[in-house]
Amino acid sequence: MGTTYWPKDPLDGNDMTLLTSILRRWCTRYGIEFTAEESKRKARELVEWFEFGVKDPVELEELIDGKYWLVSQI
Repeated sequence: MGTTYWPKDPLDGNDMTLLTSILRRWCTRYGIEFTAEESKRKARELVEWFEFGVKDPVELEELIDGKYWLVSQI
């Protein structure tokens, strides 16, 4: 079996703390349970932006806050 090359760095504890705090603030702002489906979609979106290279907490908050991008309702 060969080795799989994954070009993204793994998220470490500091990354997870940052992303979790941003998501919790978003949930509080919109009155959404942290474990709700919409929160899970926002979490995926947040991680995608972070892995894309957006590391600034303010910019990440703006991106998931709908100023640039809205999660489509499925």
